Amino acid sequence: MKKLLLPVLLLLFASFSALANDADLFKFDYNAVQAEFSELNQLADMVIANEDLTYSSLKLNNENLVAGLRLVSEGALPLQGAEPVLGIPSFLWGCGLGVAGLIVVYIGTDQDKVETKKALWGCITAAGVYTVAWVIYYVAVLSVVTI
Repeated sequence: MKKLLLPVLLLLFASFSALANDADLFKFDYNAVQAEFSELNQLADMVIANEDLTYSSLKLNNENLVAGLRLVSEGALPLQGAEPVLGIPSFLWGCGLGVAGLIVVYIGTDQDKVETKKALWGCITAAGVYTVAWVIYYVAVLSVVTI
């Protein structure tokens, strides 16, 4: 097995190093990128200049700029909530620290209900996993003791 492993690894290394020499893969033409984004830059300038601009008025007046865009409705975008405490997701605060994590999230996010609810679900999940683990442990122990 050892005699087979070394040649296979060397062959794998050689194939990866042969593919890594393609230096043109990471080069790009700046002018081509600018040309692709020219219409989008025009559209962005129009939106910045006119704050009351709507999609329907833009489509009526400048259909050529809007024709190639695939836009997402506002309802499909995620709502911006509060930032999690210390960048750690609120679910993990509740799951890892339980009630203490729930309190940290409640105080740290200025009583944001959405983040506090995530921490509560983390706390409930941790309690459920803990309970299931103890039930499995006691079933295993009782099955060994009774035999």
